[in-house]
Amino acid sequence: MKKLFAVSVADAYLRDTTTDSLVVKGKALLSSSMEQTIQEQELFAGRGSQLQFTYNYQKVLAFQIEAADFSPVYLAIQSGSEIKNKLSKYFTDEKLEFDASGSATLTQTPVGSVYVELDAGNLTVIPTGNTISVPELKGKKAFVAYQYETTLEELTISADDFPSTYELFLTFDLYGQDKRKAYEVQIHVPSYSLDGATTLSLTHDGVSQFTMNGKALVDDEGNYAYIKFNPVSASDIKVNGLATTPAKVQLDHTDSSDSEKLKIVGVRPSPYSNVLIDNTKVTFLSDDPTIAQVSADGTVTLGTSPTLATGDETNITITYDGQIDVVQVQIL
Repeated sequence: MKKLFAVSVADAYLRDTTTDSLVVKGKALLSSSMEQTIQEQELFAGRGSQLQFTYNYQKVLAFQIEAADFSPVYLAIQSGSEIKNKLSKYFTDEKLEFDASGSATLTQTPVGSVYVELDAGNLTVIPTGNTISVPELKGKKAFVAYQYETTLEELTISADDFPSTYELFLTFDLYGQDKRKAYEVQIHVPSYSLDGATTLSLTHDGVSQFTMNGKALVDDEGNYAYIKFNPVSASDIKVNGLATTPAKVQLDHTDSSDSEKLKIVGVRPSPYSNVLIDNTKVTFLSDDPTIAQVSADGTVTLGTSPTLATGDETNITITYDGQIDVVQVQIL
């Protein structure tokens, strides 16, 4: 295989399999990585305490996903919480201009006290509706702070709630040395357990970044993840050899409808598995069509000779990707 290079960052998708909904579509990631770790127990024995055996166990597949953008959904899924639309108290501040009597009107109607900023400290004032009175601020301006009620989106971080598991998809690109995209690669994790670790870092000169790190849980088939390589353009699968089934075809010359369809398996080196080849991409050729014919889909039938007899033989040549296999056809 030609040299390939994984470039840039992945796109991340989290799907809630319980509700069949796409929870996260992460298209602005800063980083995305996968790390596999395995514990190893070493057995030493013999003169000089030589290493005799290694026992591997406790394989863990972990992912680190860092997003450049902020979404309430990120915080909700890491907290194991639900975002609710509800009436709730909201704390705010504003700058007011007090009239000649020392009264000022607030933008919102406060719930509870209003805290007025004075040179000597904050003054607690009980409002009347959305109006407050501070005689010493006649004709002046001052900052005030207070709570008011409004309908908003609210997320509760409970001490008893933890993240759920989701289905994770990470998609990234592979490029060849010619700088052309060769594959789109997708890592599919059927059961992704978020670690719940959350840091909201707000600085005067930065943009907060959010993580959705976690680990893969084993699925019903005993697997953590599936990595799929999707070629950008349709291309034939490269193989090192062909194995045709059946290797020998026998046709009854007394049965004009007798036929046999060939199945072509491409042999590939480890760690690639063998692959079933699409017959429409294979070339079939009969050495003697009068004895046996072969169609474009690999179906072998009796030849055109009117004098076919038991013992007649010919060969079918199969060609794919520069590889050749030969099947013997025998007439019964």
